[in-house]
Amino acid sequence: MPSPGQILCYEHFRFTDGVYGDKLLVVLNTADLDTPCLVLKTTSHPERYLGSVQGCNVDRKVFFAPVKWQACFLVDTYIQLYEIFEIPIGDLLKGSVAKNITFLKHSLSSDCFVQLLNCLRQFKED
Repeated sequence: MPSPGQILCYEHFRFTDGVYGDKLLVVLNTADLDTPCLVLKTTSHPERYLGSVQGCNVDRKVFFAPVKWQACFLVDTYIQLYEIFEIPIGDLLKGSVAKNITFLKHSLSSDCFVQLLNCLRQFKED
């Protein structure tokens, strides 16, 4: 099972608009049989996030992790905070076996992960 702050690579991820694509996801919780894995999407495309500073950008609903700060990403990465996705454990296990979900060895640093959670709490009550 992935741990909080771990990065997942999900090939053929289904977005809320029905489109599929490959996506890096950041795990928010420790999941088990009764609790789904909660994840946030990432993007390396800065167009919507120009002017973002390292860390929390509540006004843009994004957490910016430049590669110089977080070596778990190969490029400057924006963790999108506006939508939390649930992945049921069964789907996570099936995806891992089918090789379309990869548990990367990389994780956010503990300091970065705490900052991410504190940022998320500024506009998400749950």
